Amino acid sequence: MERRQVVNNQRARLYGAMIEAVAGSGWAGTTVADLLALAGVSRRSFYEQFSNKEECLMATYDTVVARSRKLVIDAWTGERGWDNRLHAACKALLDDIAASPKAPRLVLVESLGAGPGVRVNIQLAAHAFERLVAFALSSAPRDARLPRLTSRAIVAGVRHVLFIRLLEGREQQLHTLADEVLDWCESYRSPLAARLAITTSPAEATPTRSAPVAFLSGEDVRARAFVSLMHLTFDEGYASLLDAQIAQFAGISTEVFHRQFASKQECFLALLDEIGQDARRCVRRRMAAASSWPESVHLGIGAFVDYLAEHDALARMAFVEVHQGGPAIVPHLAQPVEELMRCLIEAAPEPRRGPLIVEQAVTGALWGIVSSYPLSNRLSRLRGLVDQLSFFVLAPYIGAEAAVEAIEATRTPPAAG
Repeated sequence: MERRQVVNNQRARLYGAMIEAVAGSGWAGTTVADLLALAGVSRRSFYEQFSNKEECLMATYDTVVARSRKLVIDAWTGERGWDNRLHAACKALLDDIAASPKAPRLVLVESLGAGPGVRVNIQLAAHAFERLVAFALSSAPRDARLPRLTSRAIVAGVRHVLFIRLLEGREQQLHTLADEVLDWCESYRSPLAARLAITTSPAEATPTRSAPVAFLSGEDVRARAFVSLMHLTFDEGYASLLDAQIAQFAGISTEVFHRQFASKQECFLALLDEIGQDARRCVRRRMAAASSWPESVHLGIGAFVDYLAEHDALARMAFVEVHQGGPAIVPHLAQPVEELMRCLIEAAPEPRRGPLIVEQAVTGALWGIVSSYPLSNRLSRLRGLVDQLSFFVLAPYIGAEAAVEAIEATRTPPAAG
């Protein structure tokens, strides 16, 4: 073979080796030596093409995503009629993941614990599928102008549904979920949804001063360890931190630190739990003033985004720095939003659309949207999305039209007298 053919063949074998190695040993347990053995490629050839295993992962990630995207497009173009095309595209994707879950698991689960370097690949993949969804929605025969964030919400929601099933080894369920997924997506298609425009005011564009929180304000070992972890993560990066560094910065011995936390990882997980609980208390207080369930959702979403805007350091830890936490953190990535969602739907009626997946799908939709704002230092702008975020929660439960009307009623002051 020509040199170019040899290189392409080696890369293809390395991609396959990455998928197999991660499926067998997880990302953390996969080494370059494992890849070389599985691919039958020399170490020299590997390093001629990749600087390290992370670079090989990113290339494998892009290849898997490109294949899935082509699969969806081919299924769409192979049918006639909008409804048939949409169903074929969705079912092709879900069936493929259920039948061959190793590569999708690498993309949807394992890559999340591979460090911040893969974040760009994750974002580009999301944007690629958001464009497909936006095209599909815009080509519907019953055209409805939808909020700008709808495509992002749908992609993030479906991704979370897939993530949960791959994480828990329940991917075979995907064979039967195409209609359920499409039913959930359909809940957002309404001409009235266009009335929920993103609002932006000078106040929303101005960063809010961080407010103190009780679990960080004490002088006890736990609070000092949390503050230390946060400072060092922002300054030096979580991945390189040692337990002894966290203890020293907190003014305690490593032994005292280990009496409270077995490791820095346990400390990080405990911090995530505290953030989720503290945000949930604020949400519940605000929701208590509501006179109806839709109003409580709107107030709860508002309280949550206010909390994030007022505690930008906590938001960065929960939505940005958490990606440095490694594979053990992956099951907890959406924890703050999962706790929010549990609060929001405690008094919810039975969902009208997508009942088998609605809680996970809406959780993913909220997490996918909210998590992009701390990353780009735009937390204060989340306040302009309260109406749309509330719509994504309400519409599958009470219908799109009722959701829009309830949101408009909530934000409109009652008439005097």
